[in-house]
Amino acid sequence: MRPVTLCFSGLDPSGGAGLQADIESISALGGHAAVIATALTVQDSQRVYDFQLTAPEFMREQALRVLADLPVACIKLGMLGSAAAARTVFESLHAFRHLPVVLDPVLSANSGGNLAQQDLRDALLAALPLTTIITPNSVEARLLAGCDDLTEAVARLTEVGAENIWLKGGHEPGDQLINRLYCKGELMLRSSLPRLEGEFHGSGCTLAAALAAGLASGMPLLAAVEQSQHFVTAALTKADRPRNQGQWLPRRIHSVWNANS
Repeated sequence: MRPVTLCFSGLDPSGGAGLQADIESISALGGHAAVIATALTVQDSQRVYDFQLTAPEFMREQALRVLADLPVACIKLGMLGSAAAARTVFESLHAFRHLPVVLDPVLSANSGGNLAQQDLRDALLAALPLTTIITPNSVEARLLAGCDDLTEAVARLTEVGAENIWLKGGHEPGDQLINRLYCKGELMLRSSLPRLEGEFHGSGCTLAAALAAGLASGMPLLAAVEQSQHFVTAALTKADRPRNQGQWLPRRIHSVWNANS
């Protein structure tokens, strides 16, 4: 069977982020995405307007059924929404500690709008030792660490248990987009890419899902990180632009299909 990644993410009706980003990214990279909807959202390519969380016990039942049935090789965590949901998910995965876990700490949408209850931050911090790698953007890193300086933020997150941090620089100023990979607090990879025109809806979900797909296939961490960056760059380069001037939607499957044809 194709490598299976179990994804916990919200349902984005615009198809730019969340579960659709997971399914398309993982499928494009040769994997199979098993998906659990952590929330229903009211959003478009411009912003989030509202959300309703899935009952944590219902998510637990879904996860345990999938884990008992499919050869899951990686866990990808996106929007969890609340401390109760985060605790339930990590408790459900306790017997599967051998699996790599990619945590995309979704606290708000790039397009604007809240995607989490106020109590989620502390629950995510407590769960960091259970993750293989986290993929915060600079805004999320500052929120999680509780400080403005990114170097200090990385140090704080490492201290509380984040062994590997793939820090995304898309929210920082400049004509270059700089991403950094930290392993046990040490800078292991720094990439600098020309900043693309436009704002993108679901780029963070796409990157985290691509990273999870690489780990599920057995790639070493560094190779999976590099693949995720190449993948998201290709998807954004060919992104679709909504006619209402909303954020651009990554074209995940088409871009990779062309690259391999």
